[in-house]
Amino acid sequence: MFVQENLTTTPHEVPGVSWELPEALAGKFRELGAFAKLALDENRTRITDIVEDTEKRAAVEAESAREEAEKAEIKEKREKRAKALALEEQGIKTMARVMFRSAAPRMVADDVIACRALAAEWKPGSYAVGDVRNADGVPFRCVQAHDSTGSPDWSPVKAPALWAAYHGRGPETALPWVQPSGAHDLYQAGECMVWTDGRVLRAVQATSYSPGESPGAWEEV
Repeated sequence: MFVQENLTTTPHEVPGVSWELPEALAGKFRELGAFAKLALDENRTRITDIVEDTEKRAAVEAESAREEAEKAEIKEKREKRAKALALEEQGIKTMARVMFRSAAPRMVADDVIACRALAAEWKPGSYAVGDVRNADGVPFRCVQAHDSTGSPDWSPVKAPALWAAYHGRGPETALPWVQPSGAHDLYQAGECMVWTDGRVLRAVQATSYSPGESPGAWEEV
């Protein structure tokens, strides 16, 4: 095997350009690979040794380190940007929740239902009239100030005298039927709900009765 100064191997000698590689140096040549450097005799007629091209190795390692540093810098910038966006998004959501909770008592039912993801889930605590909380996917408004801290069963579902479910006025905001418990949470004329069979029904008059109990109080939308 003949080797050129650029370390290209050839089975045939190229006079003045390639030299026969001694068998004793073949292993060293393969070991050093791209960092091998030919040591020639004074007349440049034969290979006397295979040495490491330290300058080339240092240059390659420096370039590799530079590329790795660039990649790390890009990654760090992306991570910082992602964190900043996450914090910004979290801040926007927090602001939206605060604004919603402040405005909800004055909002119409359809708007509250459309934005119910901004309402907090109900948990035992102190509530004022107008406070809005979600329970079982339905937004409820507090109709009687109370403190349920020591009464974990006073949820909107289990204590309907304290809460009233919001009723949408169209198919888009209709929510599952919630049994009214009094005058404060009746279905008013024009309000809609989703009956147990999946139909969207609209109350044609104020009612606390279900379609099964009073079919004439409802019409299909």
